[in-house]
Amino acid sequence: MLVTVYITTYNRRKLLERAINSVLNQTHSPIELIVADDGSTDSSQEYLKELHDQGILTAILNTTGKSKGACYGRNRAISMAKGEFISGLDDDDYFEPWRIETFIKKWQEYTLNKQVFSALFDSVVEHRKSGPVACYDTKVATYQKLRKGNVVGNQVFTKTSYLKAVGGFDEQMPALQDWDTWLRLSNQYGDILNINSRSYIQIQNHEGERITGKPADKIRFAFNRLMNKLQPLTRSEESHLLATMYSGYPQIDIRISELFKIFMGGHFRKVAQVVKRTLLK
Repeated sequence: MLVTVYITTYNRRKLLERAINSVLNQTHSPIELIVADDGSTDSSQEYLKELHDQGILTAILNTTGKSKGACYGRNRAISMAKGEFISGLDDDDYFEPWRIETFIKKWQEYTLNKQVFSALFDSVVEHRKSGPVACYDTKVATYQKLRKGNVVGNQVFTKTSYLKAVGGFDEQMPALQDWDTWLRLSNQYGDILNINSRSYIQIQNHEGERITGKPADKIRFAFNRLMNKLQPLTRSEESHLLATMYSGYPQIDIRISELFKIFMGGHFRKVAQVVKRTLLK
């Protein structure tokens, strides 16, 4: 089975090489690798062009001099994908060698057992300054669970036809793009199941920018857009979403009305943490 893996990148040449090598070293074959560069100036484009010319991967190069965003590159890659299945990788993370093979085996197993599902995901090992931590251990991500929070993480393994059918990634979202897409996948095709092999390694302790460092106005815009898509929201869902925004993005400015909704939703500890963090600034 041909599997497509897409990567989007910007000015992370060394990290990109590690990500690409982790895909090329998969125990499963064949794999179609598509890498979309969003206008790098650090020799990444030259590196990708060389690999493209050698037939190792397909490079999509933004040479306009203006960033088009990661979702633009992802959607270009998805539109070109020839694999029956598809998965993504961030340029500052990497795969364990068994990741794709395990996904294939689990997909076949669950299909044989007549389980209804839209995609598979795996628990993530985050490398933080304090050391490695396992995250996203939820066994089954239902649409209802995803309406309250992203329990899947930033990557799934699914049919290419499914990802195309739900419209890929929302290019108007400055953040939360993955979460938004998983919501549409699960709503249309069913639950997202965890294979529990911890095959995705996420590097938190590097010097590059991560989404958690984006300006507060962009984060707030993304949450507002997501919440509008999910209307009507229950009070519990709204409380969970607001709690996620405040706990995950410390740059967000406090609004008393929102803290009240979080408090009324029973997230007392998160309210206390936000207040304490604000007082310590």
